[in-house]
Amino acid sequence: MTRLHSAGRQTARALVAAVALGTTVVTAAALAAPAMAEETAPADPNSGAVAQLRQEIEALKAQLQALQDRLEAMAKAQLQEPPAQEPAPAAPRAAAAAGNVFNPAISAVFQGIGDMSVNHNRDEDGFALSEAEIGLQAVVDPYARVDLFVAFSGDGEAEVEEGYATFQTLPAGLQAKAGRFKSAFGKWNQLHNHAFFTVERPEVLSSFFGEESLTDDGASLSWLIPGTGSAYIESVSEVGSTPNDVSFNARRRDLLYLQRLSSVFTLTPNATLEIGGSGAFGRGGPSETLLAAIDDAGLTGVVEPATSLTSNVFGADLTFKWKPVQFNVYRSATWQTEALQSIRRVEDLDPTGVLVRRTVRSVGGYTYAEYQFAKRWRTGVRLDYTEFPDDDRARVHGASGIVRVQPTEFQEFRLQFKHTGRNDLAAARFDDTRTDNEFLIEWIPVIGAHAAHKY
Repeated sequence: MTRLHSAGRQTARALVAAVALGTTVVTAAALAAPAMAEETAPADPNSGAVAQLRQEIEALKAQLQALQDRLEAMAKAQLQEPPAQEPAPAAPRAAAAAGNVFNPAISAVFQGIGDMSVNHNRDEDGFALSEAEIGLQAVVDPYARVDLFVAFSGDGEAEVEEGYATFQTLPAGLQAKAGRFKSAFGKWNQLHNHAFFTVERPEVLSSFFGEESLTDDGASLSWLIPGTGSAYIESVSEVGSTPNDVSFNARRRDLLYLQRLSSVFTLTPNATLEIGGSGAFGRGGPSETLLAAIDDAGLTGVVEPATSLTSNVFGADLTFKWKPVQFNVYRSATWQTEALQSIRRVEDLDPTGVLVRRTVRSVGGYTYAEYQFAKRWRTGVRLDYTEFPDDDRARVHGASGIVRVQPTEFQEFRLQFKHTGRNDLAAARFDDTRTDNEFLIEWIPVIGAHAAHKY
């Protein structure tokens, strides 16, 4: 404001000087006009020079009047304007902003799930807080950032779901990660529970990796491969110990090695296609089925199963996404499919009480298709099939339909119907339940600065 007042005063002074100069010029011209007229009158009373001089005098008078009007308007405006106030010091705001740089972004996600079987009276039917997740994310320095996610089960038990540091400034398109993280196997395995398309995970992931995702305590190195043109090709290599108790339930010292290669292609301005392949190489111990058979035979402590046998899982995935540029808020479609194969050495207890080794090759997969038909509404269908890593003769198939509603980006409601069918060997693992139909409902509220999930 002080600068504005100073500029106003300078302008006023310039106008006053112009008015004075203009007045002097007009007066002089007015005095000179008769004299010039007298001098030229004998020669030519209607001389054009005199007329031109008069026109110039009139123009000067008009300009002088305009300058006077402008000067009076500026004087009135300065009289009416309130006194200038000094701006508040910006130091406290700057200090607060600097302090927030060192505070992590905090978020919380809750999952309330209701599950009801149509065919059976199950103890787990009803409503419950399935999981609550607290996230802390912050930049450590220009070279690293830390992400920590702590999950609380419905029973109140806390567990570090993920906690890792990411180093993003490595040369040659490399990026490293160290800590506990979800393994980069396929697509669905990398998602947190609240980011699923459906209320629960596909059957093949449950049978191959259990009710928790395949997770590593170790290190990961990703590489964005250069020179691939418009295609996006990424390689991810991981090594570490895994707490998985299904396919890789060997000793902690038996490391898990994982390799993934994926590529994204832009088909049109509205559509992309991603294809990927994954391989996990580790060791497996005795399965729960084998331990139960040994116990039933009364041979616990007599027969000792092997604790470290070869166990490998391979996967291929395909994801198609369509999102029209002009209607991207109201229309979209996703189709995602994964196929898995487990090749594992296992031991069986024969009728004579002797452990016999064999190789089990099990397969499984799912396909999921979803369509967004309104701004906040989506509907999808999922088909499942799986065998089990320790027994390829036990088989499960299923089909699900789901409706997802997102009133805002901070909460979501899901309603799902699921049909499950099992053969006799698979039913023996689920209290001899061959067929089941169930309804599931889920509410997911999010508070805080929850980061976006991987595309």
